Amino acid sequence: MKFEIHCHSCYSRGSKIPTEGIPRPGDIVRHAKSIGLSGIAITDHGTIKSWKPASDEAKRQGIMFIPAVELQTREGHLIALGINEPVENLLGFAESVEKIRDAGGIAVAPHPFDIRGEGVRMLAKEADAVEIFNSLNLDLVANRMALSKFGKSPIPKVVGSDAHTLKMIGRSVNIMEANDIDSVLKAIVKGRVTWETGYISLDEVIDWARERLGASKEEVMAYARSNYSAPKAWLYRKMLKKFLVTGNAPWRALAGISLAAVIGYGTATAFFDSVRPV
Repeated sequence: MKFEIHCHSCYSRGSKIPTEGIPRPGDIVRHAKSIGLSGIAITDHGTIKSWKPASDEAKRQGIMFIPAVELQTREGHLIALGINEPVENLLGFAESVEKIRDAGGIAVAPHPFDIRGEGVRMLAKEADAVEIFNSLNLDLVANRMALSKFGKSPIPKVVGSDAHTLKMIGRSVNIMEANDIDSVLKAIVKGRVTWETGYISLDEVIDWARERLGASKEEVMAYARSNYSAPKAWLYRKMLKKFLVTGNAPWRALAGISLAAVIGYGTATAFFDSVRPV
């Protein structure tokens, strides 16, 4: 049985770009069913608004819905998986882990070496499971770091698509024998999980960015006017309009250059981490 345990709905919101997740919860569940998943957890940032519509649709579709949320702890992101009640956001890592367990769930450390600094890094070993492959870690290095640091350790391991659009769902799935939420959590903590993994393509990321910016155009421009000089805000507006109406080819080239720089940065960071005492 295949499970997606890291994806986002329209209720996940960003800061500079308010629209982050694109699909509605019911659409996520229907898509999960259509691609052969047995269950799905929607891990929106700091909110459980997706739970009710997703749970209702999962009952209609005959697949498992796993209540979850991606928390922002003071040290980085942490997924509360299989909880039976909300867990407070913006606490310390250790307190968050404790509250997740008290709520009947397990604490999963996603993308621990995310180059944006959103992972908890080596603190992940104190969680109940660690995500050793994330489909949005296109720098490649963050996933290699996770595998290097935790691949041979006894901590249970999972993977996640970190999907923000329907197309991204199911890119990385966890395979286990489980017929309810409790057995999913037990399979994970006992290490009875295998995986199928894959990266999300640059074109998919560009399409996602276009959907995000299109839906948040007014808010994004208001941010630019408030935080940039007049010439810079004017250039930003021109580039945004062009991005929203042109094809992917020119942006793919720019994204490729940026990704190469990110990989270089990630490689350097990984080197210094490898020689730093743990």
